Amino acid sequence: MRMPSLWPWLLRRPRWVLTASLALTGFLAWHLRNLDFDSSPSTLILSGSPEIEYYERMTRVFGSDRVLLIGIRVMDALSPETLQKTRNLTYELERIPGVTRVLSLTNVADVRGGEDEVSIAPLVPEDLGAIDKEALRARLQANPLYEKNLVSRDLRMASLIVFLEDPGQGAALARGREITRSVRAVVGRAHWDSPVILGGIPEMELEGTENMIRDFRVFTPVTLVLIAAILIASFRSLRGLLLPLSVSGLALAWTLGVLVWSGRPLKVTTLVLPSLLVSNGCSYAIHFLAQYYRSLASACGGGLAPDRKTHQAAVLETLKLTHTAIFISAITTMAGFGSLAFNRIPAISDLGLFAAMGVFLSYVFCITVSPAALSLLPPPKLHNPAGNQSDRLKHFLERLAEFDIRRRRWIHFIALAASAWAVWGIFRIEVHTNYLGYFHKSAPVVRAAQEFHEQLAGISPLSIIIETPRPQHVTDPGVLRAADRLQLKLASTPGVDLAVSFVDILKVLNRAFHSEDPRHFTLPTDPEAIQELTEFAESDPGGLSADFLSEDRKLLRIFARTNLFDSSEIRHLLDVIQEEGARVLPPGTTVHATGTLALMNETSDRVAAGQVKSLALSVLLIALIVILLFRSWKIGCLAMIPTGIPILLFFGLMGWSGLSLNVNTSMIANIAIGIAVDNCVHYLVHFRKNRGRGASTSEITQQSLASVGGAMISAATALALGFLVFGLSRFEPVAQFGYLAAFIMATNLAADIFLLPSLMCSK
Repeated sequence: MRMPSLWPWLLRRPRWVLTASLALTGFLAWHLRNLDFDSSPSTLILSGSPEIEYYERMTRVFGSDRVLLIGIRVMDALSPETLQKTRNLTYELERIPGVTRVLSLTNVADVRGGEDEVSIAPLVPEDLGAIDKEALRARLQANPLYEKNLVSRDLRMASLIVFLEDPGQGAALARGREITRSVRAVVGRAHWDSPVILGGIPEMELEGTENMIRDFRVFTPVTLVLIAAILIASFRSLRGLLLPLSVSGLALAWTLGVLVWSGRPLKVTTLVLPSLLVSNGCSYAIHFLAQYYRSLASACGGGLAPDRKTHQAAVLETLKLTHTAIFISAITTMAGFGSLAFNRIPAISDLGLFAAMGVFLSYVFCITVSPAALSLLPPPKLHNPAGNQSDRLKHFLERLAEFDIRRRRWIHFIALAASAWAVWGIFRIEVHTNYLGYFHKSAPVVRAAQEFHEQLAGISPLSIIIETPRPQHVTDPGVLRAADRLQLKLASTPGVDLAVSFVDILKVLNRAFHSEDPRHFTLPTDPEAIQELTEFAESDPGGLSADFLSEDRKLLRIFARTNLFDSSEIRHLLDVIQEEGARVLPPGTTVHATGTLALMNETSDRVAAGQVKSLALSVLLIALIVILLFRSWKIGCLAMIPTGIPILLFFGLMGWSGLSLNVNTSMIANIAIGIAVDNCVHYLVHFRKNRGRGASTSEITQQSLASVGGAMISAATALALGFLVFGLSRFEPVAQFGYLAAFIMATNLAADIFLLPSLMCSK
């Protein structure tokens, strides 16, 4: 690949390059003040799928599942003091903008039957001093909508259910978090005797966002410190430190600026962009600077100080010798990320799109800003050239190359054995996502979920929709009996803590119209009786039936509170619902399960298939790029061996260690295979250059590893440390992402300095 004539022209105008770069950077960096974060489950759900369209339609009918659950530990939930405090808290929460409704013991409606009439009145009277505690407890136990929903069976925990408006996307995300923070603040001012717990998807989103902001503030500084240490050790010069950091900083500022400009927030996946781009951009600059110092030393020799003309010639020669390898590295890395950009999961597609953009910008700034800055700087002194490999390192690399040649059969055997171990492990990989598992076990939302599960009912909502082909038909006695059986089956399934529906309301009404006779807590068999009870429920101004029955009576909703967050467990529950629905529902009547976390199950089911497709696309693109640019299919195939084995080992490690293939870990192979080819390309470029000098294959192998091996080790170390930083994350999958990606970088370095030279001297 010939060096474009544009670069000599740019080198004659370095101030133009730097001024234009800084001006545009300032413009884009200005947008970073609006950088937002989004940790909601919706970013992990397939966009545009029929399932999400169905969920949105059901949300318009029955309301959103954005519900905050408040649990209050008390001595007696029915004491006048506790009820008064519950009532006061209910009033305060109802006044918060964005709260659409609050349900608690003190405002929930109760259906009462007498000899002459049936009335719907508050369960708890206005005068708390007149409460008959035993009678009130009997009313709680008699209505399935109360126990485990608003109060625990032992009366030691009271609960409030806070319904929130759906904030939507974009700028409304911040408003959604502010509503949740307002609820937190009101609860915090209530001064209960024991801690109050909050649960539900909005609380998980808020805590997730707070974790993301903390991670964002930690990742970048820690990455910069680690990379700076590597640069200082590698080059021992100020320009060797600041130039790579400037290149990666410019690429990062542009990438995040465009991200914010496009109206996108940082998601759990794109949270890794800063550290990722800093590490990747510095790896390009390391190779560039290493060649820069080699070119200077070659031009000057010994301890001579280069003059300005020699220095400029060295910068131009560095561009000539490195731009091909850096370009190939960048374009292959972009191919790995680019395959993710077509994913239908928003969090994954955003990472693919903006990471590819950041890699391209890192390449552009490396081969424009770096030479421009170097051409303006005074020539460095070369008495002990910074960046030149020490005799000890050079000797080590030469000995390593000798070892690779002499023991190549053993190296090939070890590579094959490791690959066989990995292939065996691949068949043990499990595909599932656990949204609650994104948080550490000690996180407040995890503890709250467990306590709600033990004391009340789980915080993971699920709506089971029974749909009939024509209006008014869902209240047919046969459909209602089938719904009742389905609800009973659902309630008996492990992980489901509570299941309620319009069937329960009909039973309560039927009992009330029979003077509270408990024998009539059943579904009526007379269609006319069902019609009358349904009309009575629909006429209630408080919306007694609104949460469970559509206005046209085509849809009936069974609402379940579960403790299921793992997609494999949710899949089992959905299978149970479908099987039971097919068995009990009349012909033409269908059942669908929907909900935010249920939609994540669909995402998880398609992760494996999407992984295979995107990884295959990445491998084909990268191999094709290498073949075309090197004009050799043999070199292209050889390059994929040391690049592909670490990916194989990654999947094997996941299978043997029991780590799941989820939304975050599914991206690692695509990301790593593009980055991992970087060192391989640089070695191959030097190998091809040295081969033209007529030396033997063994000598070429030694010369190539000795000349580029130091930069390969520094670049790979920078990338591995950049990924390891993610281990500090409060999100478990992000931490796993970091550890596993660092494992790939480490094994890839081993493959590049052991396996690749042995393959090249064998071909």
